[in-house]
Amino acid sequence: MFNDNELMAEATGVRYQQISRHRLCGDDSLFIPRGNAWGINADPNAFDTEHGTLITRKPDDSARCIYTAAEYIRSKVRALNPEQHDIHRYLIANDGRWFYWFNPADSAPFNFETSQMAKNPRHFFSEPEMFYDRVLQKSLRKKSQSATQFYGDKITGDLGYSIVSYIYDLSAGEPSNNIVAYLVYDLSRAEIRRMLMSAFNHQIPEGLILGLQSRQTGELLCIVGNCDWFDNYRIHQISLRYEIKYAQPVWLFVTQDFWALMMLVLAPVLLVLLFLFFRFHLNRADLRFYRDPLTGCFTRNIFSLVQQRSLPFSTVILFDCNKFKAINDNYGHTAGDKALQAISECMLTDVRANADWVIRSGGDEFIILLNRTDIAHTHMIAERIAARIAVYPFSPQGHPVPLSVSWGVAPCVDSLDDAIGQADAQMYEMKKKHGEGR
Repeated sequence: MFNDNELMAEATGVRYQQISRHRLCGDDSLFIPRGNAWGINADPNAFDTEHGTLITRKPDDSARCIYTAAEYIRSKVRALNPEQHDIHRYLIANDGRWFYWFNPADSAPFNFETSQMAKNPRHFFSEPEMFYDRVLQKSLRKKSQSATQFYGDKITGDLGYSIVSYIYDLSAGEPSNNIVAYLVYDLSRAEIRRMLMSAFNHQIPEGLILGLQSRQTGELLCIVGNCDWFDNYRIHQISLRYEIKYAQPVWLFVTQDFWALMMLVLAPVLLVLLFLFFRFHLNRADLRFYRDPLTGCFTRNIFSLVQQRSLPFSTVILFDCNKFKAINDNYGHTAGDKALQAISECMLTDVRANADWVIRSGGDEFIILLNRTDIAHTHMIAERIAARIAVYPFSPQGHPVPLSVSWGVAPCVDSLDDAIGQADAQMYEMKKKHGEGR
């Protein structure tokens, strides 16, 4: 679903540039008054469902061109993917001066006077990357950072979140992160459940409990079953912001499935074997032993796996948080936890998800194991992460607090322990140089 949104954003951007360049956007006769604004197919009492809806503060070239481009993409999507007619997807101008809805009914409650998003879209969405960085980035985990946090959706009346892609302005000669619009795809509980039903061929396994959880806030959107019954669950991380939390308790499976209930009545031994089978496979795949639940990084338990399998890593970076005790003392351990989450997010964002390992080795100490990376590039990565942490907006209890780290690097020549010791000594020298306490 994220790739679909990215492809639609790219296609809409290309079509927008084509028709703008060749002046194929139509004229102002398309617009009709709608209160204090103007619209195309914007009368709630007479929507044409074969077209989308545009509402703009005033008729202009940008509004006409985006409407023409979006209508072209909408017709293509409906022709090629008929099952996607009713999803909640819309375009927002970079400055909020116009909105386009692929589903006209979604525009009915909108007006500029009450819309906070129309006043300042940048407050709701992440700053876009450079165009080529976005297009050529393969990691969906990093791209999907543009998704929003959970919010109350005014259209569906339920909790939801939005996938956000960017329609770039490619009219300038030099690459930039200038955008024409945001392409927003609202995902409610019902929409995510529909996707899940499709994935299971409309037969969700009996007894399945599944929810979508924010990794930053811990807020849980329950999709299937009663999420209050989570016990021995598993976690599947789908992005840096969200993870899927799921379980299939044996007792719930048995009581809701007729044949399983028959086996319970007729063959208690089979039930015991079935229970052991599920427990074995759940525990075998359970990565909680190696994952730190607070930060999503590996724990120091992973070092035993590195030693057992003789995994080759080229270099080591050791980070230690500066003045972390002061944050705990002044703002409490909850603020300290959020600081660790912010710092780990900067590290996880800046390394290769499939090649490098980020490990929380102690309370506020992190180790990054880099694969096929020379020492010069390791220095560059460490500096980049430290710089990212230094500008991270961290404000516990409304008070801005700067975050920083000291670090050391070392090559893995003889043993991992020796490399970590060398990096630790280098990190300690940096702390002394900058007057930081151990």
